[in-house]
Amino acid sequence: MTEMLILYILLEGQSTMYGLGKSIKQYFGSITTPGLGTIQPALKRLEKQEYIKADKFFTEGGKPYYYYSITNDGKNALITEILSKPSTNPVQLLPAAKLKLICSNILDDREKKELCNTLKTEILKVYNHAEKTIKSDYFANNYSAKIVMNNLLCEYKNTLDMIEGLKNVGNS
Repeated sequence: MTEMLILYILLEGQSTMYGLGKSIKQYFGSITTPGLGTIQPALKRLEKQEYIKADKFFTEGGKPYYYYSITNDGKNALITEILSKPSTNPVQLLPAAKLKLICSNILDDREKKELCNTLKTEILKVYNHAEKTIKSDYFANNYSAKIVMNNLLCEYKNTLDMIEGLKNVGNS
């Protein structure tokens, strides 16, 4: 997801690694906050794949720094990543879905509907599993577990409602 966010931010213009970290924290910090130890290797991978390019500059003291910008291949890779099937790991699914939805403003209406359908399908799988789990004997006498699972079901339901709403709205 870090690579997707880097590409998405670079659509607005070039940035340094520190600027990217600051932007990710500022705009996506309530969902994810990758550190520079995650951002730096992501930049190297993106540069190797030619999705971004790095322009090298030097400070007055001679220390090098880089400004990164997105390439046309990077823009295409970003759209592909946004449309890709999210992780089926329930811990990663909702944050990934939310980040993809945030970035979906660059998609056309057909792509946005495709994304919404993919996310809805994957979230429904996890929602249905959670719904069956809460009805199992394991949770029969565990009030705390029931509360947690009910809250989780609400999160899934809210995300599904959000997806349905976004699916029916054009890029405005």
